[in-house]
Amino acid sequence: MTDGLLARLPAALRSRRDVLSDRERWAAARVVASDDHAAVLVRDAGAPAVWAVGDSGSLATLLPPALVAHAAGARWVTAPRDVPVPPEALAAAGVVPRTSWDRLTTAAAPRRVAGEDAVRALDPDRDAAAIAACLDAANPATHARPGADDDAAWWGVEGEHDDLLGVIGVAWRGGVAGDRSVHLHGLGVVPAARGRGLGTALTAVATRRALEGGAPWASLGMYADNAAARHVYLSLGFAVDAENAGYGPPGAERP
Repeated sequence: MTDGLLARLPAALRSRRDVLSDRERWAAARVVASDDHAAVLVRDAGAPAVWAVGDSGSLATLLPPALVAHAAGARWVTAPRDVPVPPEALAAAGVVPRTSWDRLTTAAAPRRVAGEDAVRALDPDRDAAAIAACLDAANPATHARPGADDDAAWWGVEGEHDDLLGVIGVAWRGGVAGDRSVHLHGLGVVPAARGRGLGTALTAVATRRALEGGAPWASLGMYADNAAARHVYLSLGFAVDAENAGYGPPGAERP
């Protein structure tokens, strides 16, 4: 199934890290429009999800008619931010602009940073309640929770009362040549512990250990206006792979 998706995409897209990372989750998607440089994918599991990937100039032509023809009642549409999407195409899909986010990756282990000695590996079963409590306080909007099928690791910094001051999760994604990449998610530091570099330390350890374990790269997503997070990630060697816009039904914040 996964290789089947790559075979259906233009050759120019098959080596992109975002495509390789997500080809398992989009294995059943239909390629509803494409040229040599871009493609529009639709995944029909309930309401359609749409992923427009590749050259922005091509997608400016391909995406609008694809939304009209294939995306009525869409639950989410992802496309490069610089692709203009006419209001009538958005209306046909029932979506409006919701988010601007960037996808970053690195294949190089980050430099060591202060605070790493406090970071320890967590057990997603034994520590599930503590991880969830930390995320509820530190990052309540995240979908990341321990126990997911794609769990690779969880890392945390302990407090003084058997609690967690910060956590980060690592999820398996597609990769190359049999090696799976990882995606970092669920990063959060409780308000009382912020400003101490714990988020940087958690990200550095999680990234380094994943790459040392054989992952060809690590990826993460961030809202485009989060300047503080961008500074941290760039300082650890991450670089922007894709600048995306997210479109969803009115009132939806994310898929």
